[in-house]
Amino acid sequence: MKEKERAILGGPIISELGWEILRFAPYIIYKYLNQYKNCKLIILTRPERFDLYGEYADILVPLKIEGDYIKYKPNCFRLDNFPINKYKEIANRFFNKYKDRYKIIDHVYPDISGKKFLHKDYYPKNQLLSNFRPRTENKKLVLNYIKQDKPWVVLSPRYRKGFKRNWPYWNKLYDIIWKSNLKSKFYFIIAGKKNEYVPDKKGRFFDLNDISLNNNSSLIGITIFTVRNSILTIGSQSAIPNLSLLLKTKVLEWGDQKLLHTKTYNYTNTEITYIDDKNFNINYEIIFNRINSLLKG
Repeated sequence: MKEKERAILGGPIISELGWEILRFAPYIIYKYLNQYKNCKLIILTRPERFDLYGEYADILVPLKIEGDYIKYKPNCFRLDNFPINKYKEIANRFFNKYKDRYKIIDHVYPDISGKKFLHKDYYPKNQLLSNFRPRTENKKLVLNYIKQDKPWVVLSPRYRKGFKRNWPYWNKLYDIIWKSNLKSKFYFIIAGKKNEYVPDKKGRFFDLNDISLNNNSSLIGITIFTVRNSILTIGSQSAIPNLSLLLKTKVLEWGDQKLLHTKTYNYTNTEITYIDDKNFNINYEIIFNRINSLLKG
């Protein structure tokens, strides 16, 4: 009888996006590249997050939870109020779906039953690899939409309704950048998830949400490619500046958690300029002057 192919299962993963970017996906990539040779990688996650695993994965399985983000609030590695027994049921169903076809050598997913789910060091830092490889369609789309005759700079204007850490001056910053001579030397590209960022209300800068995606691409996929090929990412503390650190693209960031965002999350030791802004109300001219200085430097 022919021996079954070996496989590693990753998921279900129902975490906050930042926790999947910073912890779970890098851990899966590390295990796949360093611990398991000649095996299939099968991932169960939300379709919009497929490209965190991209070309590494042999099978990408869509995770769909009714009421996700509406009924349940993301909280570290879990969704608050999402039944643990239902989470385990999804994991078991995922395992059972592939156990007859493959020899499952590992099934990795976070334990959310106790308090470990909120530990930032849930997975060891020395077992995290953030060399993401989005599917090739993401690269094709970005290069089809954005010119390459000037260096790219990413703007990350995170905004969440009811969130205390929103910076209110993004459109003021857009105005001052547009009036400066920087726009003649650099492409400023806005990145963010719909309903969770501040678009340029005057439509002067390219917005990644203007790219028409298909089944082989995703917002996170085009964001990874764009950030990786940019010279600087700018934003208050949030997922995209953290992603930029993982991708080793220089960051200008401001907020109230300097140690976390310059050291704890920056395990790649990427260059970062961090401005303390405890109330998230720093003047936009200060931010612009620092942008100007970094780009001219």
